[in-house]
Amino acid sequence: MTIRSTAGTPSSAEPPAPEGPDVSALLGDWLNTDRGAVSKGPLRLTVAECGKGLSVRALGSPAAAGRSPAGRQPRDWGEAPAAVYTAPGAPSVAWSFCAVYELGDLRTVLSAYYKTGILVTTASSVPLDGGGPGEWTRSFFHRAEEAV
Repeated sequence: MTIRSTAGTPSSAEPPAPEGPDVSALLGDWLNTDRGAVSKGPLRLTVAECGKGLSVRALGSPAAAGRSPAGRQPRDWGEAPAAVYTAPGAPSVAWSFCAVYELGDLRTVLSAYYKTGILVTTASSVPLDGGGPGEWTRSFFHRAEEAV
């Protein structure tokens, strides 16, 4: 016979409720599969836990940062807090995030989701002054190899 307490205190056999979704699949260093050859979006992402959410540091192509690709030096977009999303029907597992960057005269929204070991991202950039067309890119990322 099993007896459960109605006092509202969890029994020692019950695990504590998580404070947020499991973000472990999203964490780490990620490299663009294009290796910067033609990408106008991010080239490298570092996703880390930050409080109850995530932070994302992006290293992007010069073109995505509002500079001429002739410079060829990747630009550090900086670190931005990211909103975390869960999959439908799986509220305990994070599978997606979104972060916003101000890059000179552009605002770039970086969205990503995790699927079968890769990170799929889109980067949408629009001029802050509202003039001119925006740009949209999609990129695929794999985990950076650990140094041995």
